[in-house]
Amino acid sequence: MKTWIFLSAHFDDVVLSAGGLVWELARRGDRVEIWTICAGDPPADKPLTEYAQLLHGFWNIGEDVPRKRSLEDAACCDILGASVYRRYTVPDNIYRYLPMSDEPVIKESEDQMKPLEPDESYLIHSVTDFIRKNLPEICELVAPLSIGSHRDHILTRTAAERLGVQIWHYADYPYLIYGEHVLADWLPVDPETFSLEISPSGLKAWKDGFSCQRSQIPLLWVDEDDMRASIDKYMKSGNGYTLWKF
Repeated sequence: MKTWIFLSAHFDDVVLSAGGLVWELARRGDRVEIWTICAGDPPADKPLTEYAQLLHGFWNIGEDVPRKRSLEDAACCDILGASVYRRYTVPDNIYRYLPMSDEPVIKESEDQMKPLEPDESYLIHSVTDFIRKNLPEICELVAPLSIGSHRDHILTRTAAERLGVQIWHYADYPYLIYGEHVLADWLPVDPETFSLEISPSGLKAWKDGFSCQRSQIPLLWVDEDDMRASIDKYMKSGNGYTLWKF
């Protein structure tokens, strides 16, 4: 039996990108944990940014959003068979302000796809430290490829790579299929690969798992049926059940 630690920048990233694989690993008897990095609360001394208010409107889950999203995530992890879910306290980038200022990090959607601000580089060390302190001595660590260059995905990957150990990577969904990205551009030549075929039950768990993330469905799809059809299509591409190590 192996222990797998999947790092998720946000509550929905692992289930979207590799939910079927998580279920299949757990089904074969492996221990699977999902650690969400950007799961912290908005700063209590700052107003909610205009962009965060816009997203909250799409999500339509009222107040105390990180807690409610964590409850969605807990239900999702239960369906996928993840034995442990762990959360770190970095706020989602939509909530962050530049240190010692009233300047929001994110003012519009495109800002999420820009590099971490130099003043936010301290986050890399704190996330690396969190992972190092909690990582089992023997495990398979899995981080996002950060396809699409979302700054929170880059933060998560960079922090994991700072550990100095070999890690697996998963392709970031939906960025791989909705953006103008080619998987080969994000991989070196001849990386080591790991794949598990997704069974019909695994595919169902993948879709049922994301259906728990109800706040996120209106942001990405027309409705739940559209979400399920999209995951069906993505699974057939093979990227949702393959990991790469390099």
